[in-house]
Amino acid sequence: MRIKPKMNRILNFYDDVLDDICNKLLHELNPSYKYHTLRHTLDVIETSVCIAQAEGLYDDEMNVLKIAALFHDTGYLFQRTNHEQASVHFFNRVVSNYDFPLEEKERIASCIMATSIPQKPGNNLEKILCDADLDYLGRDDFNVISDLLFEELVSCGQMKFKSEWDKVQIEFISAHQYHTEYNRRHRMVKLHENLQSIRNAQKLAK
Repeated sequence: MRIKPKMNRILNFYDDVLDDICNKLLHELNPSYKYHTLRHTLDVIETSVCIAQAEGLYDDEMNVLKIAALFHDTGYLFQRTNHEQASVHFFNRVVSNYDFPLEEKERIASCIMATSIPQKPGNNLEKILCDADLDYLGRDDFNVISDLLFEELVSCGQMKFKSEWDKVQIEFISAHQYHTEYNRRHRMVKLHENLQSIRNAQKLAK
């Protein structure tokens, strides 16, 4: 099958920059970041692909999504506040060296910005990336990942006590709704179980 020129340029860009971006996330992030790490980015890429396949995305959309997932937290290399905007700025700087379709640049930037909390995705690509970013809320490894995020918040001076963290999580998870049919079907039951587990632990701690 012949690959369309635009699709080929997008795929080549992802392949060209993947190792460099991963190395930056591995070696240049603030060591206080225990959650926003290369591991999280790789998880979001893998999960995005999984959701996208279930949602029936075409290959060209899949490649756009993978780039957005790769860059979505690169802003943490430069700043913590408004990191999504910094991620878009960094992506635009990197992609400026490539023959890359303007329309796809804008779609990728929009996907990255959609991951801002509270999430407000406007199309299917954005919905998939947003769900991949918070996929862990409805998974068996929730407690491990949640502990890493709490450790990061403590290290960055944004939180002190586990009781405070439990309260934040209960409020956040109670209000959370996944955006894709795949995640609503495969993650909501476990999400509610994780939520109840936090509530139970909070009661025992009192």
